[in-house]
Amino acid sequence: MKKLLFLILVVGVVALVGRGFLVSDTPAPGGADADDRAQTQRSTRAFIASVTPEVVPEGTVYHVRPTRAGRLADRAELDLAWTQAVSRGVPDRTGLRQQFLCHPLSVVARAKPTWDLESWRPVVGGMRTMLQACNP
Repeated sequence: MKKLLFLILVVGVVALVGRGFLVSDTPAPGGADADDRAQTQRSTRAFIASVTPEVVPEGTVYHVRPTRAGRLADRAELDLAWTQAVSRGVPDRTGLRQQFLCHPLSVVARAKPTWDLESWRPVVGGMRTMLQACNP
C-alpha cells in the first residue's frame, strides 16, 4: 500500500512539474492586462475557510480547512491561499509554508478534510516535502 501511495505521489509531482506548478519564475500567458484581471479576480476568492490551532506535546498543529477553491487552486492562487492562511493564524514560516503548498499539489492530501501543518516538522524543501507525503 505504501509503495502504491508513493508511486501516486511521484506521478503527481512529475505531472505538476510538467504543468509548471513547481516552477516559480514562469510568466503567465496572456500579457500584463490579462495578469491584472486574473489577479483581481483571484484576490477576492476565499481559499481558506478556517484555521484551528491545536497545542500538542510536539508543538502546534494548525488545522487548515480549505474551501473548494483552495483545493483546486492553481500555482498563482497558492500564494494568495497561503496569505489567507497566515491572516487566519498560521505563522509565516518556511516549513509550514512547504507543508501547506504540498497539500493542494498532492493528489492524496488535497482531498483531506483539513490540511494539518505541524510546527515541529523540519524545513527540507518543497520536493522532499512532497516525496514524504507532506510530513517531512
